[in-house]
Amino acid sequence: MDRKLFSKLVNERILFIDGAYGTEFFKRGITKGSAPVELLNVTNPDAVIQLQDEYVKAGVDFLLTNTFSANRHKLRKLNCEDSFRDININAVKIAKKAANKAREYIGKEVYVLGDISSVGEMVVPFGELDSTYVYNVFKEQAQLLYDGGVDGFIIETMSDIKELKLAYLAVRDVTQDLPLLVSMTFEENGVSVTGTSLEIYASLFNDLDIDAIGMNCTLTAELMVPLARKLALFSKKPIFTEPNAGKPTLTAGERLVYKTSPEEFTVHIEDHVQVGVNIVGGCCGTGPEHINYMTKHLKDKRPVKRNVEKLDVISNRTYMVNISPFLIVGERINASGKKKFQEKIRNFDFENVLKLAREQENEGAQVLDVNLGNETFLSKEHFRKVMVELDRTVSIPLSLDIQSEEFLETALFEYPGRPLINSSKATKEELDKKIALLKRFGGVLIILAMGNDIPKSAQERCRIGKWAVEYAISQGIEKDRIFVDPLVLPFGANEDYNITLETIRLLSTDKIRTSIGLSNFSFGMPNRESLNASLLALAMERGLCGAIINTAEQTTMNILNGMKRMLKKEAIETPVQGMENELVKFLIQGDEISADKYITSLGSGALRMSPLEIVQDVLTKAMEEIGKLYANNKIFLPHLILAAETVKPLFTKLSAMIPEGQSIKLGKVLLATVEGDIHDIGKKIVGTVLESAGFEVIDIGKDVPAQVILQKTVELKPNIVGLSAMMTTTVVKVGEVVKALKSAGIELPIIAGGASMNEELAQRFRCIYGKDAQQAVEMCKQIIEKR
Repeated sequence: MDRKLFSKLVNERILFIDGAYGTEFFKRGITKGSAPVELLNVTNPDAVIQLQDEYVKAGVDFLLTNTFSANRHKLRKLNCEDSFRDININAVKIAKKAANKAREYIGKEVYVLGDISSVGEMVVPFGELDSTYVYNVFKEQAQLLYDGGVDGFIIETMSDIKELKLAYLAVRDVTQDLPLLVSMTFEENGVSVTGTSLEIYASLFNDLDIDAIGMNCTLTAELMVPLARKLALFSKKPIFTEPNAGKPTLTAGERLVYKTSPEEFTVHIEDHVQVGVNIVGGCCGTGPEHINYMTKHLKDKRPVKRNVEKLDVISNRTYMVNISPFLIVGERINASGKKKFQEKIRNFDFENVLKLAREQENEGAQVLDVNLGNETFLSKEHFRKVMVELDRTVSIPLSLDIQSEEFLETALFEYPGRPLINSSKATKEELDKKIALLKRFGGVLIILAMGNDIPKSAQERCRIGKWAVEYAISQGIEKDRIFVDPLVLPFGANEDYNITLETIRLLSTDKIRTSIGLSNFSFGMPNRESLNASLLALAMERGLCGAIINTAEQTTMNILNGMKRMLKKEAIETPVQGMENELVKFLIQGDEISADKYITSLGSGALRMSPLEIVQDVLTKAMEEIGKLYANNKIFLPHLILAAETVKPLFTKLSAMIPEGQSIKLGKVLLATVEGDIHDIGKKIVGTVLESAGFEVIDIGKDVPAQVILQKTVELKPNIVGLSAMMTTTVVKVGEVVKALKSAGIELPIIAGGASMNEELAQRFRCIYGKDAQQAVEMCKQIIEKR
């Protein structure tokens, strides 16, 4: 299937994707034990083709290969790595065999999409997996599926935008000729578990070479309607959705079933179509009966025409800033000419980089320009690590001021969002290189209004800038993804600043955005701040749209804010509530030095708090506040992890000062992901919040058999056992663990959570249901208080 045909079909009528595989095999009693359903491609191909035949007869347009968990990394964790090649090769053969019967069954073509999903563990900086390793895992699987003859690809159920981007790059490096659909999974608030909003997701993939963008899993068709409406509003690409059929429950015969009927499912799927969704299908709990009812009732529907709202932003995984009306870029992460700063960077000491990032964000920068200085003595690893560190500390979005194409590509590979690239000369050779990077990674580009030499007149700078913009547009880059730098030269060198101002005016007349490096103007001069502020006011009056500035200059920032008000260029900003607590702010920003000074001050002076009082009344309460901010969607997983990492050495330091016999731990909680399930993001979140609240947490890992959990419970004597089950096919293992513990005479409280758990299942399993991390913490506190 070529991409032109896909585009033609998706614009002609509503298209249909099949339903679930794992839950359907489980409902049919085909899967046994903890073996992944993908192994059926080898051990029971007849069962796979039977299900796919049913989906074809149900009227689908796209049939997915049974390869959701069939990347090498995931299969290795499930002890099935030896079958990696056979699973993927057979999956394509089976799906194509079923698809080839479509003309006979339903009188139309059915196309096979190679199905790729998460590796099941988090990528750096919030996990241990290296980005290049993960990219290679995806590329290896994509190559097998491509060689097998798939008609296109779908990457689905991704919760981490960085992992999704790596999978996207891998597939597109295998083929640029086949359609590619990408999908993330979101909570009801429209934010992924790792803190990425629908808007950030759409803004990045609007830039990238995909054929459709979507969301799947987690939510029912009804709950997904508002999210589908929002995605349809902001995405320039065709939209697809694959919701769940409700929450699972157990029948009297211990069969797992979903309560959402085909009729109810279709009623809400029709709402998806009405808000602008082009392709619909099903995820967990949906079977051929859901897809059949859906296709029969929606087959004559045509796609709704959408009015897409422009997402004019720079972003990372959790922050998104509007480019309009004026973009403020902090300039101080710049090691050029700073020997000590440069030496620290060469030695992989990025503390000063992170300190400057925090300072500039507090001063009002919206974006941080990153320039590591002389790149001669640096390596790709320097740029990889600085990107990872800035991502880990949840800094605001970045502008990448990197000269080497190789180093710039390394940074873009690691960056989880839509960056600003600073910059390119207006020569065809250099523009071609930067445009290739924009197409591959997404983002916005600053183009200098010069070729190899600096033009002397405003007219010439304007002519060069206009040519560069027109050339970029001719190469497929939209005009709103470009700034032109009109070139600010040193006032002390007797350069005429009016040339810069006139260039801004001329380019603004043609609705071309401009941005300047402001501090160049005052280079080598006394009273730099007053000069910078004066030029900025004049430039903004002529139409300047952004500036790379020293946000520590109070006069400059005051002038900037005043000019924004006068020119009606103010943007509405909503601060994070709860950040008035200074210690909370330090912890969320990963500022261990300031946090340490803060708690040290509490032990001296008039307060003279004891170490135990500081732990119980200050640190623990600060982390409780952070837990509440997370629960209320004011901060996200990266902030939570960073705060937990920052507070650990402070707890350790204070604990060493507390006399023996004075316990600072509320209780001991043993955590495990049940057998057959290798997902542990949710468990890690719970563990992080529990530790922050003062509990001792023992995490014994993922894919843990019931007997091992029993053994560790006897050995470690926890007060509470916490179990996680994300997959529907493994949720029954929670019941096995409860039974094993109770059979051994252990009557400990057992809290279970995860995407597949719910209150009804918890009651059947005789355990406690923990809806989310914050609820789990409150339950644990109540249990300990009642001891």
